[in-house]
Amino acid sequence: MTVSGSRRRPLVLRLSLTAAIAATVAGSSVAFASPAVSAPMPVRTAAAPAFTAGLCEGTEYTPSEQMLDISGIRLDHYNDGNIVPMYGTTDRGTSAAVDAPVCGVRDVDGIAKSEWMYCTDFDLDPCAGVDENGLPVDKHNDEMGATVPSSGNPDLSADDLAVISWLLQNPAKLDGAVSGNGSEDARSARQTLVWCVSDYDNPLMADFKSLCDRNIGDDERARIVEIMNVTQTLDLVRKTPATGTLKAGETAVFTLNTNMYRKPINVQSSAGTELTVCGDNAKATLSANQLTVDGRGDAPTAVDLCLTAADGGDYSVTASVIPDSVENLHWNTAGAQCQIFASFDTVRPALMNASASVGYAAAPTTTPATTTPATTTPATTTPATTTPATPVVPIVPIVPIVPIVPIVPVVPVVPGAPVPSQPVATPAAPAPSVPKQATGPRPVAIDGGAAEQNSGRNVAVAVTGLGLVGMAAAGAVALRRKRS
Repeated sequence: MTVSGSRRRPLVLRLSLTAAIAATVAGSSVAFASPAVSAPMPVRTAAAPAFTAGLCEGTEYTPSEQMLDISGIRLDHYNDGNIVPMYGTTDRGTSAAVDAPVCGVRDVDGIAKSEWMYCTDFDLDPCAGVDENGLPVDKHNDEMGATVPSSGNPDLSADDLAVISWLLQNPAKLDGAVSGNGSEDARSARQTLVWCVSDYDNPLMADFKSLCDRNIGDDERARIVEIMNVTQTLDLVRKTPATGTLKAGETAVFTLNTNMYRKPINVQSSAGTELTVCGDNAKATLSANQLTVDGRGDAPTAVDLCLTAADGGDYSVTASVIPDSVENLHWNTAGAQCQIFASFDTVRPALMNASASVGYAAAPTTTPATTTPATTTPATTTPATTTPATPVVPIVPIVPIVPIVPIVPVVPVVPGAPVPSQPVATPAAPAPSVPKQATGPRPVAIDGGAAEQNSGRNVAVAVTGLGLVGMAAAGAVALRRKRS
């Protein structure tokens, strides 16, 4: 772009800013960290006391105490609602000469907010240094006034403002580096891309035009302008199932519709679920919780998101994003000989949110088939009461004892033979004995057989099939069965 000569300084005073571009070309890629969002700034009622400001995101060195000390005239500037420049993106410059972008601090909703400011005039003085006394000075150590809000850069067209606004709100690539605020390399890439828009026609940028054309040429700039001019949409609906609940382990499908292209959209799902991009979604990628959709124009693109839950309950998917807007830029400058800075406004943007939910039925409590364990009543092993084998006393049948009468041999008298003359003892005639009836139980043989018992007059003892063992001295008789 062409800028009036009254705002340009001699070449010898401008060359220090080219170091940022040189560092960018060899820079490394970093992830973009989305800026924090605050509530709209209220009217201040009390001045803040002196304080030490915090560092801007991704600062990689330790600034001096003077740079961070907000007191004296700098505190007055802060309390007047202005941004106070503190230090540059690197420590290569002196306290008075800083490398862009510049870290500044301002009041945001009663809180001191430190944020990066990007230059939109490649060859003008940042006017962002401090001297040994902590006073704001320009590159020549001349004392400076406040860096006050500006309506924008008058040398930029509406399309330029739209593209710079988008660059400060989204990551973009500069060859191998990814732009952002998180590191020196990322900031250098972002600052160079901004200069590719604000100073493309500046003679000092002649050596870098090819770099700009590769990364943010006419087609890419037109695509960004389209994005910034459309009515941005973000919508999330449940697709499968449209109604009802799912069983644990089944997959629910949600559809996200958006025309915010190449802009990270924060997508979250309930704890205990897995969320993936599914279906025919070649233009969408999900990395961690950042969903990026490729496309251009006003028409939204539908992206299917699949969710799976292992347990019963209600689960949700939410999507949120800060819409791109030219109004999201905060502009400021310290005077005609100084840069006009653009920084991302952390106050105004309001999140766009969309959400949808699905229910999962709890898995049936399969009461385990109470296979009542066969109550093997422990065989009451009544301890084998080995009742000591009471020795079986053999039942000896009692046989009535019949007195044994001595048998006198009878000598037959043969007729005609002479009878010897010897005295014959006449035996006392025994009293007639009545046969005794058997008494007591029937005798049982020792081995279980039956025993027969008979008694007769003047007969010793006759038992059929039995042998008699006489125990005359003891007066007992034992029977023993004969085996045939």
